[in-house]
Amino acid sequence: MADKIRVDSLTGKMVTRLLRGLDVGLFVFVVLYFGSVNILQYDTQWSFLLYHEEEKGLEALQIYADKNHLAATDAAKIRKWAEENGFAELKIYREDEILFDSKVKDRDSRGTEEGSGVWASGISQYARKYTEVVHFADGDAFVYLYSGLAEKYFHLIFGITVMLGFAACLGVFIQGMQEDVRYIRCLQREVAVISRGNLEEKVTIQGEDELAQLARGLDSMRQELKEHEQTEKELRAAQEKLVVGMSHDLRTPLTGLLTYMEILRKQEREGNVSGEYIEKAYSRILQIKSMSDRMFEFFFIDSQKETELEPPEDIRSVLGDYLSELCALLADDGFSVNADGLEWRNVSIQVNTDYMGRILNNIISNIEKYGDRERAVQIELTCGADQVEVLIANGRAMPDSYVAGTGIGVKNVSMMMEKMGGSARVGILEDTYWIELRFPICEDTTKSHRC
Repeated sequence: MADKIRVDSLTGKMVTRLLRGLDVGLFVFVVLYFGSVNILQYDTQWSFLLYHEEEKGLEALQIYADKNHLAATDAAKIRKWAEENGFAELKIYREDEILFDSKVKDRDSRGTEEGSGVWASGISQYARKYTEVVHFADGDAFVYLYSGLAEKYFHLIFGITVMLGFAACLGVFIQGMQEDVRYIRCLQREVAVISRGNLEEKVTIQGEDELAQLARGLDSMRQELKEHEQTEKELRAAQEKLVVGMSHDLRTPLTGLLTYMEILRKQEREGNVSGEYIEKAYSRILQIKSMSDRMFEFFFIDSQKETELEPPEDIRSVLGDYLSELCALLADDGFSVNADGLEWRNVSIQVNTDYMGRILNNIISNIEKYGDRERAVQIELTCGADQVEVLIANGRAMPDSYVAGTGIGVKNVSMMMEKMGGSARVGILEDTYWIELRFPICEDTTKSHRC
């Protein structure tokens, strides 16, 4: 069974307008047609016109009868005369007996009605009103003659009123369609404004039909474009800020490197090169290399549209090796590690192994820069309802020396966690530096997904 037509749809509105137009058209036809007919029937000038036409016909019949010695019962001649002169109806009667009727085809040779018994009393009062006496060869008789002029006018009136009714129906339908046309033109103007870059121009939404749904879709697209444009502006601003910050961060070690190289050149001319300045220069070179590596890492990760994740695995299998490696590397670097707060549960997560290696390197680098070797590095793992949290915290050896630069390493960690469907938070609370990684728990461990 076909779906019912919704009243507020374009099809429903068109059907409603058509029915309304038919109602108006029928009303116009009935009023004009029957009103015109009634006016003509009671109009004296109209009656005089009809009587004048029929009076001329009766005079012509009288001349024809005199010329041809026509009897009232000469049915064949009378019928031929009526047809040649275009009269629709002709009746002849005498002493209440009909002698001739043009609408009756079968007659005997005497011209009487077949089966007789058809009397003048059967003639309508309208016909009696327009009867006249005609002198025939066999005596006088009453003749009713109808030229058909009234029917012609009635047919003309019928045709005109039908056309007027159709015009009224069409007018009502077109008027309704004009509403949709005006709305389409309104949408066209608004879309033209939006296409020129003005995303503040709202799209007018009227009703619930297909046009309104289209307008709603256009307005939704406008809002998405506006949000996308705003996001692009924010990204450009963030990138500009990042470039400026990186330039500043690179300039600091480069300035120190140039200073040490000038000293070494001077010492070389004097023949007394100091190993201390060579080590300092080498340290600056390593610092610049580390920053360039992180810059490359940032743009490399940002350029990747999709990230392939490994199949879901138990958190001990996924994170156990990485946390063990983290503890070993920190211990080799002189840090003590407290990993008593690890809560292993039977839940699964998905990660990208390349990203996890990069995240681990960033965390180790930050702890080496700002960590306090006199305090143990705290590593905690907790499982929530829908995510696994890994918290790594340590004290800061020199709080006053921590200056927030570009934070490109932290940005890299956050970006990689987001591409894996998780998140990262980094903070400094009094004399403690901490970073928290959050991984979403996989509900369906039989399927892998693409972030």
